[in-house]
Amino acid sequence: MNPPGDPPNQEGREDLLREAERLIEAGREKSSEETGPARSFLVFSLGKEWYALDLAGVRKVIRPETFARVPGAMPEVLGLMNSQGEVLCILDLRKILGMTHDNIPTSDARLVVVVAAGGKEAGVLVDTVDDVWEMPASAVAPTLESLDPGRAKMFEGTIERDGRFVGLISAAMCLNP
Repeated sequence: MNPPGDPPNQEGREDLLREAERLIEAGREKSSEETGPARSFLVFSLGKEWYALDLAGVRKVIRPETFARVPGAMPEVLGLMNSQGEVLCILDLRKILGMTHDNIPTSDARLVVVVAAGGKEAGVLVDTVDDVWEMPASAVAPTLESLDPGRAKMFEGTIERDGRFVGLISAAMCLNP
């Protein structure tokens, strides 16, 4: 098994793709009457991996300013930042997800996604923001069973579009790692 964040070997990648395709096909078998209301997702990258957050929990996307380090803070806290006169805690989503810190783009290319859930608000640092996908609620497939249980708790499920599988991150879990 590869450490979190390392690219899976070819055999592991094929297993993940087979499992993801099985879950997506199971979701497609539901009738169109069961599609439910539409949901919108902000799709972003961390390294070579793609993730999404439910747009209902996203407050804004901003360019990161200088972070003030917080002595004694938990390892996933990058620091505090001034955002339009308010203090905003910035979290390291890579660390929360157990990823390595390889291939991080320059700070000029990165963005902060401000997320709110359960009365809390914080920013998570991401590499790029790709798109907003609108999909039926039924398009959210379960989280892949092959994910490490410690990492799987961070996800609401998996979504797919045009052959790209994206892990749907729980905003509440991001704010309460």
